Amino acid sequence: MRLVLLGCMTLILVSCAHKPTTIARHIINSWEPDIGYSAVVQTGNTYHISGVTCGGQNYQEAVTVCYKELEKLLARYDLKPNNIVKENIYALDIESLKQQIPVRKNFYSDGNFPAATWVQVSRLYSPEHLIEIELIAVK
Repeated sequence: MRLVLLGCMTLILVSCAHKPTTIARHIINSWEPDIGYSAVVQTGNTYHISGVTCGGQNYQEAVTVCYKELEKLLARYDLKPNNIVKENIYALDIESLKQQIPVRKNFYSDGNFPAATWVQVSRLYSPEHLIEIELIAVK
């Protein structure tokens, strides 16, 4: 009986052994190594998408451009907006960003919104950028 029990416990421990997570780093732009980051880092079915920065004449243009760029980036990995579980937005003017909620909601047209954080900052990487959006998506 003890031998059977020991054998069962060994089987349980072996089946619960933790597999190492594979991390894939995807470089999208040739200048990323110069700065020292990857546009997308994939761990299993989870995709960490570095911030996409956008500028323009106004926030409507910047938000529209950012979500179009993010849609193209998601498509490279066979992802859609409904795969997004977390969104962080950094803006120079949070009130101007809030006026673009309809543009953002259009991106999440199925009504499945991710967890989100919006933060006002004094500057982004390039001075002409108005917003930066980073995502976490799960396939």
